[in-house]
Amino acid sequence: MPPPTKARVRETYETIAESFAASRRTLWPEVLKFVDRLPPGRLVLDLGCGHGRHAAEIAGRGHRVVGIDFSRRLLMIGRTAGRSQAWGARVEWVEADGTSLPLRSESVDACTCVAVLHHLPGGEDRARALAEVRRVLVPHGRAFVSVWAMDQPRFQDVVRRRESYPPETRGDVDVPWSLPDGRIVPRYYHLFQEGELASLIIESGLEEETFFRGSGNIFALARKHG
Repeated sequence: MPPPTKARVRETYETIAESFAASRRTLWPEVLKFVDRLPPGRLVLDLGCGHGRHAAEIAGRGHRVVGIDFSRRLLMIGRTAGRSQAWGARVEWVEADGTSLPLRSESVDACTCVAVLHHLPGGEDRARALAEVRRVLVPHGRAFVSVWAMDQPRFQDVVRRRESYPPETRGDVDVPWSLPDGRIVPRYYHLFQEGELASLIIESGLEEETFFRGSGNIFALARKHG
């Protein structure tokens, strides 16, 4: 099965935007730990911000945020919520493709890229997105990245059936999303193999700092060279 186009992935999130936003309220402690280590008053890029569950918290802690996503409906949900909140004035919502960021080079102090790369269909786009993160970070700026790991127990049967697949497509799966009206919408994921995220980070020109695991995710902290 070939991976979908980016337009198809975007269409998926436009379709499930409301139910997705309603179900995604819990903040990731790993993200908060990263943000808490930033100096005060930084400009943070939240790449793949969705409806802004983390962007809101980052802004609420005194930082300015540029939230970028390709789903207009998710951005509208976040923007609407922010209008009645003090943090709303510190978030700029931008509809854009993560592989071509509408930001100046060396213009942001830090970046969160949470559960984004595994939705990009194709290794070239995943590498390009990280290269864009590197481009827009200031020297010594830091990035927090998370992706789904292939070796999660729930995907054991999939991995076993795909042992003979080429490495670049072995982790491509559809994970169903159930809408309130009973419809099922498939969501594309590229499950990351051991070492795959590290290779992408090196390819992007970022400097890897730390990799760690948790709840089926691979997390990475990376830094732009000075």
